[in-house]
Amino acid sequence: MRTKSQARTANIVIEKKHARPKVPRVADTSTVVQGIATKKKRVRKPKEVKARIVEAATAAFTKYGFAGSRMRAIAEDAGVTIQLMTHHVKSKENLWKIVVEHLRAEFDNVHQTPPQSNDRVSAAERLRTMIEDTVHFTAAMPQLHRLMTLEASHMTPRLHYLLEAFARKPFEEFCVAIEEAQREGAVRKLNPARLRFAIVAMAAVPYSVAAEYEYLTGRNPFRKSEIDLTIELINDLVFVKKLN
Repeated sequence: MRTKSQARTANIVIEKKHARPKVPRVADTSTVVQGIATKKKRVRKPKEVKARIVEAATAAFTKYGFAGSRMRAIAEDAGVTIQLMTHHVKSKENLWKIVVEHLRAEFDNVHQTPPQSNDRVSAAERLRTMIEDTVHFTAAMPQLHRLMTLEASHMTPRLHYLLEAFARKPFEEFCVAIEEAQREGAVRKLNPARLRFAIVAMAAVPYSVAAEYEYLTGRNPFRKSEIDLTIELINDLVFVKKLN
């Protein structure tokens, strides 16, 4: 006959035999697979992270210029660590190029090579289309004109890059269209290069200095009606007669 002490010992042995195996306790950032603790990887979305970085960098470079922009401030505005941003962009110089390429992609979407003059499309009509596209682009992406203005005070490798990427081809196309429209008698007899600079200035300045423009005129330059008036103003100053 077993004593009470022996009976308690036997019951403990039976309970231990049938007890569930203990599963390791892990933190919330881990999962348990077949009793083994495995660390859960934090899911990142590189495209979204890079998009935030490009947006913050574009704002910085177009407001403070290359020299005045700080990588840590850009990372903070993008909501990422400086280490993560450096992983994505490598350096400040490379980040600047990434911003420019982003602007160039937007620019290329709008600025297509205009059709050559023919019996159906006159040079004057082609020039009107180019003016309209320029105004719409600068209204949608005023950052490009701001960036070029900040860099254009003296020649640097960055300015050279911008001019070759954005300015040379449109400049030449504008001058050709102006010369052809002048031969048609539709455009004022002014130096084509100077006229092109005047067109771009009128198309870009209201949007690149939008706060000043709205404060002094009481008009929001980004409203559709105001954009249409900008296009109309440029056409009135460039063309000597209305197209039929």
